[in-house]
Order: sequence, then structure tokens, then C-alpha cells
Amino acid sequence: MNPQDKFKCRVCGLGQSPDLPWGENGKEPSYIICSCCGVEFGYEDDSLGNCLSIRRHWVEVRRCKWFASEDRPLDWDMPAQIRGIPLAYKGAEDEQLIQLYLQTGEPPLQGLAALSAVEKPDRQ
Repeated sequence: MNPQDKFKCRVCGLGQSPDLPWGENGKEPSYIICSCCGVEFGYEDDSLGNCLSIRRHWVEVRRCKWFASEDRPLDWDMPAQIRGIPLAYKGAEDEQLIQLYLQTGEPPLQGLAALSAVEKPDRQ
């Protein structure tokens, strides 16, 4: 197992460092909520089936909308993040979900994320 996998969300692959979603041993959930997909570690991601179902819903229905949009990096790379999901939680349809996302796009940024994406004019 990749040592960095223990820092990643099992649903969307977002790195949670320095927090460990499932503790050092991978068996003690933190119950923290992922700022990307909104899963609560230890409650909703406790099985492969749940992770796959939530991931599918996050892509197909929520269109990869961030739970905490202010945490979304401007250069966010959804395909790379999904491909970085720990091996034990990858799904056979992950590549299809990536293609769906690339074809349909994501909802426009809202709130603080939209404000931070706007270039500010140069002041002279």
C-alpha cells in the first residue's frame, strides 16, 4: 500500500493531510467531513460498496460539486484525484465517471470560490 493512501478520501481521493481519515491503523475513523465530496469518514465510507455508490452519485448527480467550495483549488484536477483513490477503493467504472465529468463539465463556481477565481484588476 502506498503510504500516502492513508491520507486520501476513499470516495473522491482528496488528500486530507495532515489528518488521517481512518487513523494510523486504517481502522479508527476520524468522522471528519471531506471538503471535496462531503463524505463523513467512518460513517459513509465504511465499505467499498458505499464508496462506489457515493462516488457515482457525486459525479452523476452532484457533478463533482465541492462540499466546501472555498477549499477548491483553482487548478483542481478531478481525473488525477479520482485516479489517486486508494487501490482497495477504486471502482471498475471510475474511468467512465471521469469521462462523464469531462463531457458534461461541472457546475459553475459559486460563493467564495467564484470570487477567488475572478482576476483582480491591477492597481496603479
